[in-house]
Amino acid sequence: CGDRSQMFANMFTPIWDGGANGTPVNDNNYYALYVYKTVTRYKDWVKFWEIMNEPDYDVGGQGYKDRSMTGNWFDNDPNPCDLLNMKAPIWHYVRMLRISYEVIKSIDPTAQIATGGLGFTSFLDAVLRHTDNPVDGSVTAEYPLLGGAYFDVLSFHSYPMFNLSEWSNAVNGWVHHRHSDEAIRQYVNLKHSFNTVLESYGYNGSTFPRKLFICTENNIPRKSIDNYIGSNDAQKNYVIKALTESQRIDVKQYYIFMLGDDKSTADAANWFQAMGLYQNLTNAGPMTNGGSYLQQYNDAGIAYKTTSDILMFSRYNATRTAEMNLPANIGGSAYTDSVGRHVYVLWAKTTTDMSEAAAAVYSFPPAMNVSPIMDRREWNFAVSNVTTTTPSVNIALSGTPIFLNDNLTPLPIGDPETRPDNVENLFAVSLYPNPAETATSLRFTLQSPATVTVKILNSQGQWVSTLIAGRSYGSGNHVVSLPEVRKMAAGVYYCSFETDKIRITRKLLVAH
Repeated sequence: CGDRSQMFANMFTPIWDGGANGTPVNDNNYYALYVYKTVTRYKDWVKFWEIMNEPDYDVGGQGYKDRSMTGNWFDNDPNPCDLLNMKAPIWHYVRMLRISYEVIKSIDPTAQIATGGLGFTSFLDAVLRHTDNPVDGSVTAEYPLLGGAYFDVLSFHSYPMFNLSEWSNAVNGWVHHRHSDEAIRQYVNLKHSFNTVLESYGYNGSTFPRKLFICTENNIPRKSIDNYIGSNDAQKNYVIKALTESQRIDVKQYYIFMLGDDKSTADAANWFQAMGLYQNLTNAGPMTNGGSYLQQYNDAGIAYKTTSDILMFSRYNATRTAEMNLPANIGGSAYTDSVGRHVYVLWAKTTTDMSEAAAAVYSFPPAMNVSPIMDRREWNFAVSNVTTTTPSVNIALSGTPIFLNDNLTPLPIGDPETRPDNVENLFAVSLYPNPAETATSLRFTLQSPATVTVKILNSQGQWVSTLIAGRSYGSGNHVVSLPEVRKMAAGVYYCSFETDKIRITRKLLVAH
């Protein structure tokens, strides 16, 4: 096509020269020298090195095609003229990855080498099937390793707004699904599609280690332009769902595009001018406002901060999520922090084109033993700081996610005045079990049949967990295995033993 390559010159000269010019790399390999200097300077502040932004930026209209379509990149090498950011054959990018990998790892073995924000799974396939052989990317004795050997992390970009419509011959027109849950489905599907390609080349945790995933550009606009999705509600809902789903699908880092707008929403002329966490930042800083910072959140920014604040120390809990037994019309998941406290994110899935309206009702299964009354926080908690309560059954949901956790209203610590004289014989908890025991056990004696509830409180008397929820026992001695206690962080707790006649609270020391 007559265009000049965008790649460094001399990349196919040797990477190393044994220190001939005062550096371990070959100074005539300009990219190797650039990487060596950059990483040497910034290694203490950088963990992930993303190699070249969007190398698969396609101006030829081939990258999106699947194997059934003529010209696809699964069966054909990308035309260098179509790769706007490269203007070079695919094996030149593999060479760039190899130089990056070898040089960076020699300086910082703990660093993570990432692809540069890929958008097409077909480009990844091309990387994985080529070496850095300068002739044609083929495998030879001199070039035995394919491209997958030279990166640890698959970085990808996702703008699902471009995938919310498909042509229908039945209606002879486009069928649209422009709502936040379909946008989330497209984002999740893209990640899974990349992983499918990786697994097909052996990156499955068995043949080769799995690659990590990060998503370094992602969002939908809050303004509809050119008939694409775009509304304030859709964006704020999408941001919360994308953050929570990123944990669920094991995307290690999620970067929204972008920090702040450079146009007002009314003046935004393209989608990317209506994606900021902050409203128009132009002239909003201290240089033009006498030292004052005048930035203002968009609703997406508030939703992002709410999600971040609430889930900062919690991680996705697959087991707890499965226990929620969510129906098909409800989205959500469970998250757990280091001391075993759970947060639940729930919403009614949207299904209507260009609408975020949705409704559903959810009840936590009794077997989960969640608190009967739960704390509830809305999408704007970061600025409202309002917490309400809701029963754990018949929870009304909309298309906007809510955050629920077990209610931590303090309970009184101490025994009731009417406790029986032989209370010491009624109740005991063993927290230092014999080595042969597989779990902490609760031992108690009942003089007559009773319904028993046992709760664990923290040192402030706040509910932490229900060990036994309204279970019936006959008179006599009882020993109940409590594996949950073994999972609790070490510290001081209180155990509340309740029947219809007594409530006894005993101080516990959990030590592992």
